[in-house]
Amino acid sequence: MTPLRSVTAVVVTWNSAADIGPCLAALIAAEGEIPGCLDIIVIDNDSGDRTAEVVGTQFPRASLTQAHRNLGFGAAANIGIAEATGDAVLLINPDAHLESGALGAMLTHLGSDPDLGCVAPMHVADGEPAASPGRRLPTLAAAVTDGTIVERFMPDLPALRRYYMRDGADDDPEWLTGACLCFRRSALAETGGFDVGYEMYVEEVDLLRELGLRGWRCGVTRNAAVRHRGGASSEQDPVARERRFFASRYRYVGKTWGWPVARLMRLLVAISGVLRLLEQFVRVLRPRSRSDARRELRQIAAVTLWQWTGWRR
Repeated sequence: MTPLRSVTAVVVTWNSAADIGPCLAALIAAEGEIPGCLDIIVIDNDSGDRTAEVVGTQFPRASLTQAHRNLGFGAAANIGIAEATGDAVLLINPDAHLESGALGAMLTHLGSDPDLGCVAPMHVADGEPAASPGRRLPTLAAAVTDGTIVERFMPDLPALRRYYMRDGADDDPEWLTGACLCFRRSALAETGGFDVGYEMYVEEVDLLRELGLRGWRCGVTRNAAVRHRGGASSEQDPVARERRFFASRYRYVGKTWGWPVARLMRLLVAISGVLRLLEQFVRVLRPRSRSDARRELRQIAAVTLWQWTGWRR
């Protein structure tokens, strides 16, 4: 088995000026943890802030490519993946930064088992216990209920417990949440990279499912950690975030179970949106929650209208 020595880190940015500095600084500090070289590639999705300036002036060793428009995460990441030359390819979000020792631990873990195609570190946040990024591929029941009002009121549904690996089994995940993923480059090359039809969300589920179909496994590097703030890009437009989430979910369901099933799922989610609207109407009647309820009402109304009329295959 040929040992893995070098890493190419790929970071996709969009209005990430506040986050990219700590992310790249942590990567550069981690270079001594691996036996070979570390290359850093930043693909900027036409940011409207100082992201490109921060990278270009403060981190000249990083290779910076500026897209002429927002390509979406997967398409931008594919540009970096195509340029990668390391034995491993590390995809890391700009609002995430590696804890000390994490890069070396992931490369060692990945190289320890020839069947591993991808590994990810534990996720840590201030004041919270470390969380595993490991998940199982969604069943149809999990795909329909995850992220909807059903999950909020019935979080212990067996399908959701299995999906989030809360059923007592924490080994052999089938996919890994994508804030920080370390791929064996040869395995990644077999897939051709991300499906660019996903603008944001679910693209890592689809890619790791494809790796699994080709015989590759994924794993959690439990002696490594990444600190991830989360939502740095998506929170800039909550309505667009929710639309992208469900559009990606419908694409995954359509690819996995067929487009008639995806259309039926859209109908169920649209109905649940009406229930969410009714819930916020009730909250508006309560003085203490009126301001938040009005904001939520506007956002939910925009997404629900899109669910009924604006979604296309």
